[in-house]
Amino acid sequence: MNSEPTRGFLRNSRYLKAQPEVSPGFSDYSMFNSGGVEVEVGEFLYGFVRLTKPDCILETGTHRGISTLYMAAALKENAKGHIWTLEIFDENIKASRALWRDTGVDSFATCLKQDSLSYRPEGMFDILFLDSEPQYRFDEFVNFYPHLKPGGFIFIHDLHPNLGLSDVVVNGMRNWPYGDFREKFGEHILDHSLQTFSFFTPRGFTVFQKTAPDFNQTLFLRGEKVING
Repeated sequence: MNSEPTRGFLRNSRYLKAQPEVSPGFSDYSMFNSGGVEVEVGEFLYGFVRLTKPDCILETGTHRGISTLYMAAALKENAKGHIWTLEIFDENIKASRALWRDTGVDSFATCLKQDSLSYRPEGMFDILFLDSEPQYRFDEFVNFYPHLKPGGFIFIHDLHPNLGLSDVVVNGMRNWPYGDFREKFGEHILDHSLQTFSFFTPRGFTVFQKTAPDFNQTLFLRGEKVING
Protein backbone atom coordinates (compact mmCIF):
# COMPACT_ATOMS: atom_id res chain seq x y z
CA MET A 1 0.00 0.00 0.00
CA ASN A 2 2.81 2.39 -0.91
CA SER A 3 1.52 3.67 -4.25
CA GLU A 4 0.24 7.10 -5.04
CA PRO A 5 -2.48 8.26 -5.14
CA THR A 6 -3.58 5.68 -2.55
CA ARG A 7 -1.16 7.02 0.05
CA GLY A 8 -2.68 10.46 -0.34
CA PHE A 9 -6.22 9.16 0.08
CA LEU A 10 -5.26 7.31 3.26
CA ARG A 11 -3.57 10.42 4.65
CA ASN A 12 -6.40 12.78 3.84
CA SER A 13 -9.57 10.79 4.48
CA ARG A 14 -11.02 9.50 7.71
CA TYR A 15 -13.36 7.22 5.75
CA LEU A 16 -10.76 4.88 4.24
CA LYS A 17 -8.99 1.91 5.75
CA ALA A 18 -7.06 -0.52 3.60
CA GLN A 19 -7.47 -4.26 4.11
CA PRO A 20 -6.52 -7.44 2.24
CA GLU A 21 -8.57 -8.35 -0.82
CA VAL A 22 -11.56 -10.58 -0.01
CA SER A 23 -11.16 -12.91 -3.02
CA PRO A 24 -9.50 -16.23 -2.05
CA GLY A 25 -5.97 -16.64 -3.33
CA PHE A 26 -5.36 -12.94 -3.89
CA SER A 27 -3.92 -11.82 -0.56
CA ASP A 28 -1.33 -9.72 -2.42
CA TYR A 29 -4.16 -7.40 -3.54
CA SER A 30 -5.89 -4.82 -1.35
CA MET A 31 -9.33 -3.22 -1.04
CA PHE A 32 -11.17 -0.58 0.94
CA ASN A 33 -14.42 -2.57 0.91
CA SER A 34 -15.76 -5.66 -0.83
CA GLY A 35 -18.23 -3.69 -2.97
CA GLY A 36 -15.82 -1.24 -4.55
CA VAL A 37 -12.91 -1.89 -6.89
CA GLU A 38 -9.69 -3.44 -5.68
CA VAL A 39 -7.07 -0.83 -4.80
CA GLU A 40 -4.90 -1.95 -7.71
CA VAL A 41 -7.81 -1.58 -10.14
CA GLY A 42 -8.44 1.89 -8.73
CA GLU A 43 -4.81 2.81 -9.32
CA PHE A 44 -5.08 1.51 -12.90
CA LEU A 45 -8.15 3.71 -13.44
CA TYR A 46 -6.25 6.68 -12.03
CA GLY A 47 -3.30 6.07 -14.35
CA PHE A 48 -5.54 5.47 -17.36
CA VAL A 49 -7.39 8.75 -16.85
CA ARG A 50 -4.11 10.58 -16.38
CA LEU A 51 -2.86 9.06 -19.64
CA THR A 52 -5.91 9.59 -21.85
CA LYS A 53 -7.12 12.99 -20.50
CA PRO A 54 -10.88 12.35 -20.96
CA ASP A 55 -13.45 15.13 -20.88
CA CYS A 56 -16.44 13.03 -19.83
CA ILE A 57 -16.72 9.75 -17.92
CA LEU A 58 -19.92 7.88 -17.04
CA GLU A 59 -19.99 5.30 -14.26
CA THR A 60 -22.81 2.99 -13.16
CA GLY A 61 -22.94 1.72 -9.60
CA THR A 62 -21.25 4.31 -7.41
CA HIS A 63 -21.40 2.19 -4.25
CA ARG A 64 -19.18 4.02 -1.69
CA GLY A 65 -17.36 6.08 -4.29
CA ILE A 66 -13.98 4.32 -4.47
CA SER A 67 -13.63 3.97 -8.25
CA THR A 68 -15.07 7.46 -8.72
CA LEU A 69 -12.49 8.77 -6.26
CA TYR A 70 -9.57 7.40 -8.26
CA MET A 71 -10.88 8.71 -11.58
CA ALA A 72 -11.90 12.09 -10.16
CA ALA A 73 -8.47 12.49 -8.55
CA ALA A 74 -6.89 11.91 -11.97
CA LEU A 75 -9.25 14.45 -13.55
CA LYS A 76 -8.24 16.94 -10.88
CA GLU A 77 -4.58 16.30 -11.63
CA ASN A 78 -5.37 16.74 -15.34
CA ALA A 79 -7.16 20.02 -14.50
CA LYS A 80 -9.98 19.05 -16.86
CA GLY A 81 -12.90 16.67 -17.26
CA HIS A 82 -15.78 15.41 -15.14
CA ILE A 83 -17.23 12.07 -14.04
CA TRP A 84 -20.95 11.41 -13.70
CA THR A 85 -21.87 8.36 -11.65
CA LEU A 86 -25.28 6.70 -11.17
CA GLU A 87 -26.49 5.24 -7.88
CA ILE A 88 -29.93 4.33 -6.49
CA PHE A 89 -29.25 4.00 -2.75
CA ASP A 90 -29.26 7.16 -0.63
CA GLU A 91 -26.78 5.83 1.91
CA ASN A 92 -24.23 5.13 -0.82
CA ILE A 93 -24.71 8.57 -2.35
CA LYS A 94 -24.25 10.24 1.03
CA ALA A 95 -21.12 8.21 1.87
CA SER A 96 -19.60 8.82 -1.57
CA ARG A 97 -20.11 12.57 -1.46
CA ALA A 98 -18.56 12.73 2.01
CA LEU A 99 -15.52 10.78 0.78
CA TRP A 100 -15.06 13.05 -2.24
CA ARG A 101 -15.30 16.19 -0.08
CA ASP A 102 -12.79 14.70 2.33
CA THR A 103 -10.29 14.04 -0.44
CA GLY A 104 -10.89 17.28 -2.33
CA VAL A 105 -12.22 15.82 -5.59
CA ASP A 106 -15.92 16.67 -5.19
CA SER A 107 -15.89 19.39 -7.87
CA PHE A 108 -14.86 16.77 -10.46
CA ALA A 109 -17.55 14.18 -9.62
CA THR A 110 -21.34 14.27 -9.70
CA CYS A 111 -23.49 11.46 -8.33
CA LEU A 112 -27.01 11.20 -9.73
CA LYS A 113 -29.73 9.21 -7.99
CA GLN A 114 -30.73 7.43 -11.15
CA ASP A 115 -31.56 3.97 -12.46
CA SER A 116 -28.95 3.30 -15.14
CA LEU A 117 -31.29 1.62 -17.62
CA SER A 118 -33.67 4.57 -17.69
CA TYR A 119 -30.90 7.20 -17.85
CA ARG A 120 -30.61 8.96 -21.20
CA PRO A 121 -27.48 11.10 -21.37
CA GLU A 122 -27.43 14.12 -23.66
CA GLY A 123 -23.74 14.14 -24.49
CA MET A 124 -20.95 11.76 -25.46
CA PHE A 125 -18.45 10.03 -23.19
CA ASP A 126 -14.79 9.09 -23.51
CA ILE A 127 -15.01 6.31 -20.90
CA LEU A 128 -17.84 4.13 -19.58
CA PHE A 129 -17.19 2.29 -16.30
CA LEU A 130 -19.90 -0.32 -15.65
CA ASP A 131 -20.01 -1.56 -12.06
CA SER A 132 -23.68 -1.87 -11.08
CA GLU A 133 -25.42 -5.19 -10.40
CA PRO A 134 -23.97 -7.77 -12.85
CA GLN A 135 -27.33 -8.68 -14.40
CA TYR A 136 -27.72 -5.10 -15.66
CA ARG A 137 -24.27 -4.44 -17.06
CA PHE A 138 -24.71 -5.85 -20.56
CA ASP A 139 -27.96 -3.91 -20.92
CA GLU A 140 -26.08 -0.82 -19.76
CA PHE A 141 -23.51 -1.58 -22.44
CA VAL A 142 -26.29 -1.53 -25.07
CA ASN A 143 -27.91 1.55 -23.52
CA PHE A 144 -24.77 3.69 -23.47
CA TYR A 145 -22.80 2.37 -26.46
CA PRO A 146 -24.32 5.01 -28.81
CA HIS A 147 -23.06 7.67 -26.37
CA LEU A 148 -19.46 6.43 -26.45
CA LYS A 149 -17.14 8.45 -28.63
CA PRO A 150 -15.26 6.67 -31.44
CA GLY A 151 -12.06 5.34 -29.90
CA GLY A 152 -13.65 5.45 -26.45
CA PHE A 153 -13.32 2.78 -23.76
CA ILE A 154 -15.73 0.62 -21.78
CA PHE A 155 -14.54 -0.98 -18.54
CA ILE A 156 -16.61 -3.72 -16.89
CA HIS A 157 -15.63 -4.65 -13.35
CA ASP A 158 -16.15 -8.23 -12.11
CA LEU A 159 -16.08 -9.57 -15.68
CA HIS A 160 -13.62 -12.37 -16.43
CA PRO A 161 -12.24 -13.47 -19.85
CA ASN A 162 -15.19 -15.84 -20.38
CA LEU A 163 -17.32 -12.66 -20.70
CA GLY A 164 -19.90 -14.09 -18.33
CA LEU A 165 -20.67 -17.35 -20.12
CA SER A 166 -21.47 -20.09 -17.61
CA ASP A 167 -23.67 -23.14 -17.07
CA VAL A 168 -25.61 -21.38 -14.30
CA VAL A 169 -29.36 -20.82 -14.68
CA VAL A 170 -31.21 -18.68 -12.07
CA ASN A 171 -34.88 -17.74 -12.39
CA GLY A 172 -34.79 -18.79 -16.03
CA MET A 173 -31.77 -16.63 -16.82
CA ARG A 174 -29.01 -18.56 -18.57
CA ASN A 175 -25.39 -17.57 -18.01
CA TRP A 176 -26.38 -15.97 -14.72
CA PRO A 177 -25.70 -13.29 -13.61
CA TYR A 178 -24.54 -11.52 -16.80
CA GLY A 179 -26.47 -13.22 -19.57
CA ASP A 180 -25.10 -13.93 -23.03
CA PHE A 181 -22.77 -11.25 -24.36
CA ARG A 182 -23.32 -12.54 -27.90
CA GLU A 183 -26.95 -11.46 -27.81
CA LYS A 184 -26.10 -8.00 -26.47
CA PHE A 185 -23.00 -6.85 -28.31
CA GLY A 186 -21.58 -9.90 -30.11
CA GLU A 187 -22.20 -8.30 -33.51
CA HIS A 188 -19.84 -5.45 -32.62
CA ILE A 189 -17.08 -7.94 -31.87
CA LEU A 190 -17.75 -9.89 -35.06
CA ASP A 191 -17.47 -6.82 -37.28
CA HIS A 192 -14.42 -5.58 -35.36
CA SER A 193 -16.21 -2.51 -34.03
CA LEU A 194 -15.02 -3.59 -30.58
CA GLN A 195 -11.61 -4.71 -29.41
CA THR A 196 -11.40 -6.38 -26.03
CA PHE A 197 -8.96 -7.77 -23.49
CA SER A 198 -9.14 -8.86 -19.86
CA PHE A 199 -6.97 -8.52 -16.78
CA PHE A 200 -6.61 -11.49 -14.44
CA THR A 201 -7.51 -9.49 -11.34
CA PRO A 202 -9.20 -10.98 -8.26
CA ARG A 203 -12.76 -10.12 -9.31
CA GLY A 204 -12.21 -9.72 -13.04
CA PHE A 205 -11.74 -6.60 -15.14
CA THR A 206 -12.43 -6.46 -18.88
CA VAL A 207 -11.77 -3.59 -21.28
CA PHE A 208 -13.46 -2.81 -24.60
CA GLN A 209 -12.47 -0.14 -27.09
CA LYS A 210 -14.84 1.23 -29.71
CA THR A 211 -13.26 1.54 -33.11
CA ALA A 212 -12.66 4.89 -34.82
CA PRO A 213 -12.58 5.69 -38.55
CA ASP A 214 -8.77 5.94 -38.62
CA PHE A 215 -8.08 2.62 -36.85
CA ASN A 216 -6.03 0.78 -39.46
CA GLN A 217 -6.26 -2.48 -37.51
CA THR A 218 -10.05 -2.42 -37.92
CA LEU A 219 -9.81 -1.63 -41.62
CA PHE A 220 -7.28 -4.42 -42.08
CA LEU A 221 -9.41 -6.96 -40.21
CA ARG A 222 -12.40 -6.01 -42.34
CA GLY A 223 -10.40 -6.35 -45.53
CA GLU A 224 -10.77 -2.65 -46.30
CA LYS A 225 -8.13 -0.24 -47.55
CA VAL A 226 -5.82 0.95 -44.78
CA ILE A 227 -4.93 4.61 -44.39
CA ASN A 228 -1.48 5.93 -45.29
CA GLY A 229 -0.03 8.90 -43.49
